[in-house]
Amino acid sequence: MKTSKLWINSTVRRNDEVNDILRDFAAEAGIAGRDYQHMCLLTEETLGMAHDSLKNFDGEIWLEKTAGGYEIILEADVRESGEAGSALPASVPGFMAKIAGMLNCSYMFENTEEMPENLAALLPDYMSYGAPVRGDAPVWAGQWSLSAYRQNLQERRKKDPASEAGLEELEKSIVASLADEVNIGIHGQKIRLVISRAVRENPAEGGN
Repeated sequence: MKTSKLWINSTVRRNDEVNDILRDFAAEAGIAGRDYQHMCLLTEETLGMAHDSLKNFDGEIWLEKTAGGYEIILEADVRESGEAGSALPASVPGFMAKIAGMLNCSYMFENTEEMPENLAALLPDYMSYGAPVRGDAPVWAGQWSLSAYRQNLQERRKKDPASEAGLEELEKSIVASLADEVNIGIHGQKIRLVISRAVRENPAEGGN
């Protein structure tokens, strides 16, 4: 099962409709207690990031039930709102700020043949650490994932103590702490953000 898709953009906030969707979805999917609270928090953080940090977007958000849990999905077109040829994203503090940084730079990947050959070396670590590289595929090919990012940081911590800061940042993030996985897909100006979480409580243990 999945909810209806709710249209959102850079200026429109639809808090009441989002709350209605969450209540109806939780009732039908049997999500209650702390699981319901965590689902609301994850959705709130996703929408907050989109409205506060994405440059100029039109998109849709919805939830889907999965085997043992659910996904919060945001699909949107992100358009650069400044001068053409903006600089590569800089390293920024905060996990959700990094998510926004990746989504905002999606316009850069529309014409990959114009990208510098050493792009991977120019990108902030959080982009390359979480992006799988397969053969000769560029660093942004495929999906960025939180699990790959966390694993890369853990491996690098053994060699570079400075990588500890990245792991501490994850521990402080609501989304990174609650989500089982975060995936990002970029195709031209289109972005797809999927936050996945398993339902851990027995619905009978608590209500909404």
